[in-house]
Amino acid sequence: MTTEELAKIIGVSRVTLSKVINGAGGVAPKTEKKIREYIDKYNFVPNSKARSLVGKEEQIIGLFSAYSDKNSGASSNISSHFATEMINLVISNAQKCDYKTLVYLTERERDVKSIERILSGSMVRGAILLGYDTGSVEIRRLAERGFPLVLVNQERDSYCENVVVVNMDDQVSAYYAIERLVDRGHTNILYIGCGRPRLPAIRRHEGVRSALGKWQHKIEKLTEIDCDFSEEKAYQEVYRMYSSPGEDKATGIFAANDIMAIGAMNALKDLGYDVPGDVSIIGFDDISISKYLTPGLTTMRCNFEKIASVSVNSLIDLIEQKDAARHVEVPVEFVERGTLGKAKGID
Repeated sequence: MTTEELAKIIGVSRVTLSKVINGAGGVAPKTEKKIREYIDKYNFVPNSKARSLVGKEEQIIGLFSAYSDKNSGASSNISSHFATEMINLVISNAQKCDYKTLVYLTERERDVKSIERILSGSMVRGAILLGYDTGSVEIRRLAERGFPLVLVNQERDSYCENVVVVNMDDQVSAYYAIERLVDRGHTNILYIGCGRPRLPAIRRHEGVRSALGKWQHKIEKLTEIDCDFSEEKAYQEVYRMYSSPGEDKATGIFAANDIMAIGAMNALKDLGYDVPGDVSIIGFDDISISKYLTPGLTTMRCNFEKIASVSVNSLIDLIEQKDAARHVEVPVEFVERGTLGKAKGID
């Protein structure tokens, strides 16, 4: 990274940055403090030879996520429980390998310019990417520049030698969730999904359709709604559907993540429905709160620790030019709790 690049990141002039680096004085204490914090943050050494020596002592990987409320014009908070879990676990696993982690939230799913700038400036050796659109042309172009990348739940297969794809077996798991509802006698099923062009949403939808094809002789009706992985939208839609008079109500619900399952569960409770006496619910993810609900949420458990460790180790293998599997599928486990029961009339 050059002084010009760092100065732009900090929001000061190159001259001001140089004064602080060289101890020349003449810079306001508050500004100098801010500049030194950024110098420490990016391990910046102006001399290229010295910088290369520092890089050997402190290895840094990047973790970039589009799971941010910035995408909805709000704040810079992380808006995904999956991303929150992954950030903590990636940092922990990287530390075990003597690597540090730079975490960066981009404003939009297609905003890869900031990722490219950081990778090009040699701030990080490689990057793990979360929450970007499947089939992103911008990410593919970034990969084609040769940067070591791990794409988590983004692409079906790796398209470059410098790219590792780490996925969950979403399709199989979604199929299994519908099958469990069918096994309990549910013939009218509601699927709460997400229409975004993200691989987990796409593959979970495919799993639901596959199960419908297999069990069409037992499933009388399967309704799909798009709630955008949002608890609030799931609450509103389920409340609307189950408060409408005369409508044939689903007795089994499968939600593509736990957050939407919780929204559906709260809507049903507010309307006086019993879970699972009247309606059974299955979620996906097994976020930490799911087991503490009343009743506990039946869900598909994602092994976040495994996803994080595979992602970190695969990226380090790419960086250190070791052999790495280009495609890893992490199994998902079915966890039955209190929200799954038999359909009414089934003994």
